[in-house]
Amino acid sequence: MSDANQKNSPQNQAIHEYLQSLLLEVPEENNVIEHSSEIEVTNEIIKKDVKSQVNQPYKEPEKKVEEKSKSAVMGLDQLVAEIPEIITDVKTEVVKQVKTATKVEAPAQQKTVSNIPDWAQTRFQCLMFNVSGLKLAVPLVKLNSVIPWDEKITETPNKTDWYLGLVQHLQSQVKVIDTALLVMPENRHELIKNDAENRLSHILLVDDFKWGLACSSIGDVIWLEKDEVKWRKNKTSRAWLSGTSLEHLCAIMDTEVFAQMLTETA
Repeated sequence: MSDANQKNSPQNQAIHEYLQSLLLEVPEENNVIEHSSEIEVTNEIIKKDVKSQVNQPYKEPEKKVEEKSKSAVMGLDQLVAEIPEIITDVKTEVVKQVKTATKVEAPAQQKTVSNIPDWAQTRFQCLMFNVSGLKLAVPLVKLNSVIPWDEKITETPNKTDWYLGLVQHLQSQVKVIDTALLVMPENRHELIKNDAENRLSHILLVDDFKWGLACSSIGDVIWLEKDEVKWRKNKTSRAWLSGTSLEHLCAIMDTEVFAQMLTETA
């Protein structure tokens, strides 16, 4: 058989195809080898890391971040829970401050104390009378009545010299006093006592017929304006003296104060 026929024979053809197939598979084998080498290198690195980790002491994973996050969450929850109380407290304090501010009291108005009595605010009348040479005047609005001196005055035990006794008038038991001993200076009291029979002529009834002011004589009824009277400003002494009329040269008596003085000293 010739060489050409041998090459084209089916057997040779099969061998040739087989060789071709082997040649085609060579690169795949190289790749497998290279890949296997890379795997081996990687395995070596992993083994070294594992050995190094095994040789080192065991440590628990840190939980700081987790704990911080937990504490942060707990702090946030607590803050959220406290917010309503804080707001309530603030509102309460603000309301209290507002109420306190609105409760500021206005300054009390000072009452002007007038030395002019109510009965003298308009034109008024007075009855003039005489007490051991001293001219006095009593407002008619404060005078209940005038009666003559009664020698039948009922004497009652009393330690004061100016108390004379009781006199019956209508349905009242009037306490009669010696007016001169209360309004005149003390250095004249002896002369007044020695002349008791001749100096008493009338009794002025005041304070709802509770008191009777014995006097020497009765004068006229006069009209006065408040501007015509010199009113007293300081009544620390002789509080019963309201003022004086320079025109009539008389002292105007405040019978209410006089009666109060008698009640306190009786």
